[in-house]
Amino acid sequence: MDDMQISFTGRIAYDPKFWPAGDDKPPMWSALIEVAGPPTQGRNGTYVPTRRIEVIAYGLDAIRASESYHVGHVITVQGRDLIARAYESKDRHNRPIVRGVVQVVAKTLAMSTRYDPVRQQVGTWPPASSPRLAQGAATPATEEDPAQSVPAG
Repeated sequence: MDDMQISFTGRIAYDPKFWPAGDDKPPMWSALIEVAGPPTQGRNGTYVPTRRIEVIAYGLDAIRASESYHVGHVITVQGRDLIARAYESKDRHNRPIVRGVVQVVAKTLAMSTRYDPVRQQVGTWPPASSPRLAQGAATPATEEDPAQSVPAG
């Protein structure tokens, strides 16, 4: 029987955790991904709720994920074995509250190329820290507009 397949894109909310291989257990990587839910009508208009999904990777995928993905990275996850867990915790007023987490075992993790307006900026190319410039390459020449380079006479 085939597992249920799921795919989503979200931002890593907290520092991911990594457990190296030990005894007969493979390495494991775990991260909490924040995903924007569907727009919802509320008392103060429409808002977009944030859903949290725990992603787990095992084996070589876990090692590569721990080397590559950190807080704030936007990643796309394809996975299987959707598991819902509920637990009791306390809110900020120390009252008991039930919280839920959806857990996905990842088959594929990839950095997302989704447009991120927070990180867009104007810069120079190649950047000053480019390996090409560190090796002594010349900075690229920019083309000038011929109409502006003719002296007025």
